[in-house]
Amino acid sequence: MSTAKNIRNTIHDSAKMLIDAYCADNIDDARLEAELLYGYAAGIERVTVIANGLDNPKNKDLEQFELLLDRRLNHEPLAYILGHKEFYNIDLLIGPGALIPRPETETIVEIALKTIYEHPQFNQEVTIADVGTGSGAIAIAIGMHAPHATIFAIDKSNEALIWAKKNIDKHKLQKQITLLHGDLLQPLNTTIDIVIANLPYIPTDELQSLPNEIVKHEPDLAVNGGEDGLELYRHFSKQLPQHLSKKNNSVIVEVGAGQIIFVQEILLENMSTHENTQIQIHRDLRQVRRVLEIRNN
Repeated sequence: MSTAKNIRNTIHDSAKMLIDAYCADNIDDARLEAELLYGYAAGIERVTVIANGLDNPKNKDLEQFELLLDRRLNHEPLAYILGHKEFYNIDLLIGPGALIPRPETETIVEIALKTIYEHPQFNQEVTIADVGTGSGAIAIAIGMHAPHATIFAIDKSNEALIWAKKNIDKHKLQKQITLLHGDLLQPLNTTIDIVIANLPYIPTDELQSLPNEIVKHEPDLAVNGGEDGLELYRHFSKQLPQHLSKKNNSVIVEVGAGQIIFVQEILLENMSTHENTQIQIHRDLRQVRRVLEIRNN
């Protein structure tokens, strides 16, 4: 790129490069990414990048921007480059070793908060387990909107827990959220009222068909669901009876497209149910049947 180009033209040309490299689905997304990368390189907000569009870029800003753009053109996720990601209107620190929070996962937060608000213990203490917490996105979103909840955030990955701790510290939720390292529910030593799980659900033989951003950069441990994508849910289901509260309990899980009925069968095989058990299926923003909720009142 040449410094003879103004910032607006630099962004435009960079957006075309992102499209050509299959790093963005459309020109609007590509332009947004280029503006964010330029803003990060120059140490300014995106709105300032746009406002200064007719100015020529400073040499040092352009050099830094080109380094960042090369990383993105090599399919490094934008969130890893920028070091943060917004989730449920909360800014989260994010980097290699932790799965990047997706917009569809906001659905599980909404369902969990509704379940918490309707729980008989809401004004006292409700215990929550966030299984497979990753960057801590779900636990933190719940903690910020349900201050009475006691939350245990669990992950098998030490790398992911490092990011979760950074985010818990950032949002000052250390007293409300306890991090636990271990296999699914295994590290818990108390019973839980509401168990939330966003486990890996991509079948192993489908992993290579995912975008390079995921295959090359995001942790396999966070996406690989075994031969049929349901392996982790089978282990999780077997642990539930030991860790669920005896009454007024709920299990809320996110699943892949087309998996929800199979996961429902797996969970019900090990859960105690009665005539008041409620089973609800919730759709995400794209209308995919994404979240399964089993509630025992």
